[in-house]
Amino acid sequence: MKLKEIVAFLESLVPPEAQDSWDNSKLQIGDPEKEIKKVGFALSVSLDVVEQAERESVDLIVAHHPVTISGIKSITPSFYPEKLFFQLLKKDIAVYSMHTNLDVSPLGPTAIIAEKLGIESYSPIVENPPYGAVAPLPEPVTQKELFEKLSSLLPEDVFRVINYSADSLVERIAICSGSGASLMDAVIGKVDVYVTGDVKYHDALKAVDCGLTVFDMGHFGTERLFYEKLNPLLAKNFPDVIFILLHEKSPFEVINRC
Repeated sequence: MKLKEIVAFLESLVPPEAQDSWDNSKLQIGDPEKEIKKVGFALSVSLDVVEQAERESVDLIVAHHPVTISGIKSITPSFYPEKLFFQLLKKDIAVYSMHTNLDVSPLGPTAIIAEKLGIESYSPIVENPPYGAVAPLPEPVTQKELFEKLSSLLPEDVFRVINYSADSLVERIAICSGSGASLMDAVIGKVDVYVTGDVKYHDALKAVDCGLTVFDMGHFGTERLFYEKLNPLLAKNFPDVIFILLHEKSPFEVINRC
C-alpha cells in the first residue's frame, strides 16, 4: 500500500482543515509513493520512538503530536528537533501527524475518554473550534470513585487533583484531553469536575478560588489513547498492512522520599 493512499484515508476520516491555524497536522516527512507494509502509532515522535520503529521495521509512524510545530532551517544531528528529522530521513521512516484536527473529532482522545466513562453524547466546551466535552455522567459517583475509574482506564501518568473532596458527588463533568487549562473559564460553575492535563500552578490556584475541582490526568495520560478509534478503521481498510503500538511512557516520574 502506498503512503498517499493511507494519508488520503486518514484525511477522509479527520480532515486537516479542521486543525487550528498554528498547528502542523499533515504528512511531516515521507515520499507519498513510498510502499507501506507496517505502521506504528505513537503519541509523540521521540528518539526512542524512532529507534523502536527502526527495530520493528515500521515504514510509517502515525502520531498525534507533530514532530515540530515551528519551522526548521536545517536538518542536522546536532540540534533538537532537527535531529529527529535527520534520523527519520536516514532510516526512511515516514511520519503523519493528526493533532488539533483529531482533538475536535469524534475519533479523538476526548471522545474516547467520554466513551470509556459511558457518556454517549455531549456538547463541546467551546463551539469554535469545538474543543472538549461537557455532559452528565450516566450515574452520579463520588469524586473518589471517578478518580479511581479514570486512573484505571487511562495510560499511566502523574495524576494530580485540585480542590478534591473524596465524598462529594459528581453528576456533570467536562473533559479536554491534553492541555485544557485555557478552557477553564468556560466550565467554572457548570460542572462538578473538569478532567484535563498540564494544569499550571496559577491555573490551579484559580480553580481553587473559583470552586472548581480539576483532575489533572496528565498530557500523556489523556492523549496516549488517541489511536484507539483509528486503529480498527485503518486495519479494516488496509488488511495487508500491519499496525502496531510503539511503546511510550510519560516523561514525568514521582520519586518518593524515604
